[in-house]
Amino acid sequence: MANPFRKNSGWSQFGLVFVISIIMMVVDSKTAWLNAPRNVMSVALTPIQYLASIPSSIGRLFTSSLTAEPDVQIAYDNLRNEYFKLKSETLLLRTLEEENQDLRALLDASERLKEKITLAELMDVNLDRDNHRISVGRGLRDRVYEGQAVIDDQGVIGQVTEVMPLSSIVVLITDPGHALPVQIERNGLRTIVYGTGSVGRLRVPFLNQNSDIKVGDVLISSGLGGRFPNGYPVAIIDDVKVIQDEKFIRVTAKPIAKLDRSNHVLLLSREKPKTRQAIIDSPESN
Repeated sequence: MANPFRKNSGWSQFGLVFVISIIMMVVDSKTAWLNAPRNVMSVALTPIQYLASIPSSIGRLFTSSLTAEPDVQIAYDNLRNEYFKLKSETLLLRTLEEENQDLRALLDASERLKEKITLAELMDVNLDRDNHRISVGRGLRDRVYEGQAVIDDQGVIGQVTEVMPLSSIVVLITDPGHALPVQIERNGLRTIVYGTGSVGRLRVPFLNQNSDIKVGDVLISSGLGGRFPNGYPVAIIDDVKVIQDEKFIRVTAKPIAKLDRSNHVLLLSREKPKTRQAIIDSPESN
């Protein structure tokens, strides 16, 4: 037999719940009887609320990271550029401090060449025995030129040999065909270092047995030849052998620059400063 109240069971349940809700609202507003059950329910529902908030928290974190990443990258790039510039300047500090004031006046220090620094990132490295070259991400659009000196934050890397619109090729000082005029920092003795095809070794030929050179001596660029500015660290003498019945001693040195580990290099542009007359005639001075 069909139940005549079955059709209305849903509405009956709704009405019952509605009446109970009204009664609880009145009781809650007039008394404090429901405070304890409410607190218990709040504690019990805390884990569920935490789980429900996870998706929105992840979304906010992801959004904030996307927003902050460009600022962090810009700050990192600025700090990296500033680090390399400061490092390149300190390479010359010891040499400049030792220069005699009278000598600098005699040579007219105001006419000395200045170095403009350009930071470049490595794109490719070729360290075959007969070919030590790297490719950097600076080219004609950045005013790179053949023969331009290249250093890192430790010392001399090499020089530019080929320039393309967006990149350049740099030959390292360890290339077998490369020669670099240097001098011993301790006593000023001039010589030349040649590449050997080994990234960790340079050759210092043509020194006679009376030459004042010893293990640990630092070789710096002498400035002769016009390619490399003077005073930049090049290598450290690591072996001096005197061979009987030979005119010259056998000397080898270890490069100071991180030839096989640098990710960035510095291109040095040598530019003469304005003369006094050019400064007077310049628009800025008027």
